[in-house]
Amino acid sequence: MKLWRNKFVLLGVFLSVTGAGTVFLWRVASRVQAPTVPSKNVIKDTPEHESKELAVQLQKKPGHTPILMRMAELELDQGKLDDAAGHLREVLQNEPGNADAHLELGRILYQKNDWNAAIAETQKALAINPKHVDALYNLGAIYANGGDTERARSLWRSAMTADPKSDSAQRARESLSKLSKAPGSH
Repeated sequence: MKLWRNKFVLLGVFLSVTGAGTVFLWRVASRVQAPTVPSKNVIKDTPEHESKELAVQLQKKPGHTPILMRMAELELDQGKLDDAAGHLREVLQNEPGNADAHLELGRILYQKNDWNAAIAETQKALAINPKHVDALYNLGAIYANGGDTERARSLWRSAMTADPKSDSAQRARESLSKLSKAPGSH
């Protein structure tokens, strides 16, 4: 009997030591964290940083339209209308048939309250692409703001026909609706 009792005692000690060791290892392992991936030194693009990068690219590719268009967009976002217009004019020197550059220049000229020049640039965009929905909408808005609601209506109807599912066609629908509800409208 003594032999069996010693075996049970030894078995109990073995299980206790093994269990305690397991608990110890589990606790140690739970404290150890997975190695972290070193963070990369990422520079977040700011408009200033992007402008500098674009200027470097422009030196390598002078007159490159996508670079100039993006630079104009960044300048416009920062309220630098003259700088943005300068980039667009450079695009138009190289590509006089760029309807989007005419459209964007028209928008800037409108913001600068040069409505006649804005109309002229937007009309150039339409001469290049008569179904340019954004140009149709914008020109309609210029005329509506100037009090020529008949021209505005005509242009907005054309915008809705040119690309019925576009955002500009939707804005044209909304603008036509507002004109119809306005006092003294036809």
